[in-house]
Amino acid sequence: MNNVLRVHLLGVMLCLLMAGSALAGDRVELLVPEQVGVGKPFLLRIVSWYPLENVQVEWNEKTVRPTVTRPGEKSEALLMLGIGLRKDLGTYPLKVTVDIWGHTYHFSRNIKVVESVWGKETLRVAPKMVDPPAEVLDRIKAERAQILAALNQVTPERFWDLPFVLPTKGKMLSRFGLYRVFNGHTKSRHTGLDFRAWKGTPLHSIAAGRVVLTDHFYYAGNAVLIDHGNGLFSMYDHLSRILVGKGDVVQPGQRVGLSGATGRVTGAHLHLAVFVLGGVVDPEVLFESSVDNIFK
Repeated sequence: MNNVLRVHLLGVMLCLLMAGSALAGDRVELLVPEQVGVGKPFLLRIVSWYPLENVQVEWNEKTVRPTVTRPGEKSEALLMLGIGLRKDLGTYPLKVTVDIWGHTYHFSRNIKVVESVWGKETLRVAPKMVDPPAEVLDRIKAERAQILAALNQVTPERFWDLPFVLPTKGKMLSRFGLYRVFNGHTKSRHTGLDFRAWKGTPLHSIAAGRVVLTDHFYYAGNAVLIDHGNGLFSMYDHLSRILVGKGDVVQPGQRVGLSGATGRVTGAHLHLAVFVLGGVVDPEVLFESSVDNIFK
């Protein structure tokens, strides 16, 4: 190959690479907030006029391959992310990889995690629910491991869609993240959102998904854990009766149980917990009427 031809081919290759880079930068949008509160979920949208394939997202040391859809003329990958209640403040990298027509493109964003505002509440419960007797400690440890094992699974399909459905019409009571004082001692943070629900009130799934766990737990009582896909889970605690079984596919608003007062409670209610990639996050913003705009 002569030098003139070699230079020409190198020039063509360089132009193709530059065109590919421009195509990715101009035609792939990452819609994601620059700043989020600790313990809060947020939405990531990856949008392109071009067909997206093999989309991969890395966030907080976890990897997700979100479902790609084409709701209109554009390809879109929608993903719920978040930062767990107990994570450190600071700047976290978000990395996205996509394939377009056989070429791989990489994108990154830095998201600042800032403090959220939390309240405090005082409760009185049975002493054994604050300082469990020695004979139940192994049980509590095993139950935590059982739940964590389920939460660490990242299902490749996304079952959920916007908007989310309220699990019950009852008033929202104890908010997520509260510092909780049990029997005069600060013992924990509130890792869910409580709803008023008199015993026997029907409770509904907040989104489509698959039931991955139903059991009776020391603290949560009768509970249902639903996998909504791509690392998003919801858990319904303190039920008087469970109406679904492991492996059941549920639809938004479908009954999953009846409210009760099982586990560590002061009375009948629903404790709803939401998890993103293993981290517990605030469910309340999922039910805002303008949720789609809040998460952009």
